[in-house]
Amino acid sequence: MFYGWRMVGVAFGSNMVASGLAFYALPRLLQPLASTYTDGERGPVMLLGLAMSIAGMAAGPLIGRELTRRSLRAVMSTGALVLGLGFLLASQATAFWMLVVVYSITVPIGVGAMSSIGGNALVGNWFDRRRPFALGVSQFGLSIAGALAVFFISWTLGWGDLSGTYLAFAVIALATAPILFWMIRDRPADLGLTPDGEPRDPLTMEASAPDDWTFQEALREPNLWLAGMTAGLCFLGATAILQNGHAFVTDAGYDDAEANFFVSSMAVGAAFGKLLFGVLGVRFGERASFAIAVIAEGIFMLLLVESRGTFGLLVGAGLGLGLALGGVMPALSALLARLFGTARFGPAMGYIAPVMIPLQMLGAPAAAFVWDETGSYDPAIYGFSVACAIALMLLFRVR
Repeated sequence: MFYGWRMVGVAFGSNMVASGLAFYALPRLLQPLASTYTDGERGPVMLLGLAMSIAGMAAGPLIGRELTRRSLRAVMSTGALVLGLGFLLASQATAFWMLVVVYSITVPIGVGAMSSIGGNALVGNWFDRRRPFALGVSQFGLSIAGALAVFFISWTLGWGDLSGTYLAFAVIALATAPILFWMIRDRPADLGLTPDGEPRDPLTMEASAPDDWTFQEALREPNLWLAGMTAGLCFLGATAILQNGHAFVTDAGYDDAEANFFVSSMAVGAAFGKLLFGVLGVRFGERASFAIAVIAEGIFMLLLVESRGTFGLLVGAGLGLGLALGGVMPALSALLARLFGTARFGPAMGYIAPVMIPLQMLGAPAAAFVWDETGSYDPAIYGFSVACAIALMLLFRVR
């Protein structure tokens, strides 16, 4: 078996640990955090996710820059240590502001280094022709984390308090650090191999070594802006539907169980979308698979509104939207690798964060604001479909 698939397995596990402990844990911890730190008020707890996103805009370029100076093995294992130490501090927190510090410093650094930047860069180094599929497989770990995190957290809360849960998070992250350091091999050339395990020109292998590409230089690249804005506009609507999906379904007259089933259908779709669009990327190319994901997202957005009267069709629209959403990140990752080459792929994943995240953050509050003003999510969903059309136009300006 080609050694690169071991690196896909490493990235799969790193993605699962980072996203499970950071992103997917917060919704399950909402009520315990509120009762422990904010006198039952849930609004302040939501600031943790916002702080994590805002800090991610700053952490992304810093991590990307480190990838031009240090090995992936060092960056990813250090990220796990930082994440673990952050959760160790969280387990000892006596005030809410301490948690805000953890989620705005250690968590974004740890997640970026282990997953969204470091994990993707590792897979990108080892593959070329099959890179879209390999990225899709590694990012499947993100969705697995979403399915497992809620059960793990419920178990830890059952035998202890919130402090014990964060302590368990810390143990997992800290234990991951030496595993990453032991298993990671930065690039095929380190073992005398080539990307995909296929014969390549020695000059191609030599070109995969990191270069000194700065954030300021990256911001002068039109393709970085175009790709980041395309992905940001896609995540704008999809994130909004994920966070407001339960309310959207109950507003349509369905009960809580049916709303939960709808949200689960999106999560399942997103998991398999990573694999599906990985295959499409190999078959049709990175930009074509990205375009299919954008078009599908816009169509299924509209179908959400039109199929509301029939629950089966509504779930089908949610499943389709999840598939499209799941395809965006592997398509973006593969496109960046093709645009900037293996040497600059990891830094590009970090440098693109300040372009993409601001758009991504706007979706959920915008949808809630529209509902407050109109009593319906429909105008917001139509707006998100327009955003997909704009994203498609930007994508085809990528050269």
